[in-house]
Amino acid sequence: MDISETIRKRKSVRAYLDKPVSEEDLAKIVEAGRWAPNAGAFQISVIHNVGLRKRINDRAHDAMVHSKIEFLRQRVSLPGYEPLYGAPMLILLSGPTEAPHSTANAALAAENMILEATGLGLGSCYVVSPALALNGEKNRDLAQEAGIPDGYTLQCGVIVGYAAAENKFSVGERTMKGSVDIID
Repeated sequence: MDISETIRKRKSVRAYLDKPVSEEDLAKIVEAGRWAPNAGAFQISVIHNVGLRKRINDRAHDAMVHSKIEFLRQRVSLPGYEPLYGAPMLILLSGPTEAPHSTANAALAAENMILEATGLGLGSCYVVSPALALNGEKNRDLAQEAGIPDGYTLQCGVIVGYAAAENKFSVGERTMKGSVDIID
């Protein structure tokens, strides 16, 4: 499919089959992230380990339960809700804590990976909930286990896998967002 079709076809998948992503597809997804525009260093950590993904999911879940942000508390109160939606692969994007463009670098790499996954026929979703489990001094143990270097902060994540038929946490059909002004 061409890039325009891939962009239109992309959607946030929030339910996955228990089926691993091939190493060949993973390599293409990671390479796409590394080709993203950037203004400095960033780190990609791919988490296959089921136990580690569960610990990240559970810590993010607990942080959402105790959050001061109403949206997070409402989302986590949904029956069966899990922050990582049962995806078989979690990709974490982090950048130097003091670098001014770490968030943009990570987001651009994430979008490239999401588009590559879509082109490969895989489901994906941009997630920020892992930051609740991996950022801050109290989470340093889990961040180190997840491959986030000292002096780096997790910016976002991408979950990837084969989409399940039922997607009960979907937010509905996609629509174009944003406004446009063309100045001549």
